[in-house]
Amino acid sequence: MRIARFVKGDNLPQYGFVQEEGDKKIVAEMSGNPFSGQANLSGGRCDLADVRLLAPNFPLKIFCCNAFEDFYLKPATSAIGPDDILSIPAWSHGIEIHPGVGIIAATTIRNCTVEEVEKRLLGVTCVLDSTAVSDRSGVCNTAFDDSLAIGPWVESKIDPDSRLIFGKGSPESMRELLKRAIKNIAFISTFSTLLPGDMVLARSPLYVTVDRADQVRVDIEGLGYLKAYVRKEEAALENS
Repeated sequence: MRIARFVKGDNLPQYGFVQEEGDKKIVAEMSGNPFSGQANLSGGRCDLADVRLLAPNFPLKIFCCNAFEDFYLKPATSAIGPDDILSIPAWSHGIEIHPGVGIIAATTIRNCTVEEVEKRLLGVTCVLDSTAVSDRSGVCNTAFDDSLAIGPWVESKIDPDSRLIFGKGSPESMRELLKRAIKNIAFISTFSTLLPGDMVLARSPLYVTVDRADQVRVDIEGLGYLKAYVRKEEAALENS
């Protein structure tokens, strides 16, 4: 089951199920959202090609994990959606972009075991997480605006043996990334309550360094692909 967040024309953002119909993808529109417990099909349907996909969740908290108990927080303003722009801060020399997988909470998660965590998840999504290359502190380099692409949708189930494909690197099995993320969710829940929509992501060691306008893409088998553009911020004008 694939759940997307999207806008159609000038309408407000809404959720829907992405379904295959022949050689097309259709969005079956929802009323409500999957985090409220009151989401239902509204009866509306549209071609996926006719909508603009957004980040599938709007998290209050985002934990990014490189290993078990090795993580950092990103704010909600760091998140962008598919085909959006990852920012190179004007004060940086470029950004390192890591692909990965994000796991999204469906319900509140607090003091949960790994087994309990697995029952409280909405699903997984693709991520592209960037870190600024600069002389600033670690929090500046990881928490800046428009530094995390999320999408294209949430997949409720994925084969652990599916592969992550990024650039010219060798495809990477999803098994360890998923295991790391879920184990970290259980640990994080011992000190910080995860709310519906919050996300814990596991970053791959694969990365590219980008210092100019470009585009990047990650593919995860059985889930889809996420593409983002990269653009350098202009330096802020100094007061005269």
